[in-house]
Amino acid sequence: MNPRQRRPAFSIIELMVIIAIIAFLLALLLPAVQKVREAAARTQSLNNLKQIGLAFHSFHDANKRFPFNGSDTAVGDVKYMKAAKGDIPTSGSWGFQILPYLDQAALFREPDRKTGLMVFMCPARGRPKAETSNGGGPWTDYFLNNYINDAKNADKPDNADTKRNFAAITDGTSNTIMLGHGNIVVTQYTSAADVTLSSNIYNGGTTGTIRAGKGGAANPAGVTLMRDSDKAPSVGSWGGPFPHGGLFVFGDGSARVISYTFNDLNALLTPQGNEAVAIPD
Repeated sequence: MNPRQRRPAFSIIELMVIIAIIAFLLALLLPAVQKVREAAARTQSLNNLKQIGLAFHSFHDANKRFPFNGSDTAVGDVKYMKAAKGDIPTSGSWGFQILPYLDQAALFREPDRKTGLMVFMCPARGRPKAETSNGGGPWTDYFLNNYINDAKNADKPDNADTKRNFAAITDGTSNTIMLGHGNIVVTQYTSAADVTLSSNIYNGGTTGTIRAGKGGAANPAGVTLMRDSDKAPSVGSWGGPFPHGGLFVFGDGSARVISYTFNDLNALLTPQGNEAVAIPD
């Protein structure tokens, strides 16, 4: 064979075979890549919840009570305000109140409504506008279990500060949810404004920073655990963007995934319900 002789070009059939092989390999690869991305987002979201849980513990150590969701009531000489005011720990939502314990003392002293905080954001939702609600303040994808403040009025987002502490969690800190993923509407992921039952941390006393069922200190009604969908959430809607379960942090600081098939989430919300609950691994 003449060394200068060129090899014939690929035929159309050969090209089609090569393209088919590449397409087949990509079809095998893409689901694996998607699973890796999903696992990374879930891990980051769990880490966020762990940081927030630790901040709750630090707040409790400093104030001898839990943060709460905000109210305009006055208790004795202490004035409470729903709207966040710089350097006032009885203003804003729980998310604002714990800022000093998330290494955000500067934002606590001078709230910046155009600055977002990644620790409050689940990467699987991909919210816009630098993680702020259209200049209103940092979004939160995580919601306070309002039962830890006032079990009898947990569905009221602006109930007064009851100054509950760890001693009041008689069900055990490992059996009581502090915070977790709440449902939002998937079509609202790209919204730059407050969305259905999801608000920013500077607005206390709203349903956009809490979740809770209705009724009593034990086994509340109206609690759901499901994946985000196009269905509008309710005050008792927990879940999130992940396919297998919702993410939660408990009173002992542990963060875990709870399957959507779990039927006793309501019992894990109440701190003094005396329910016997086996949490699945």
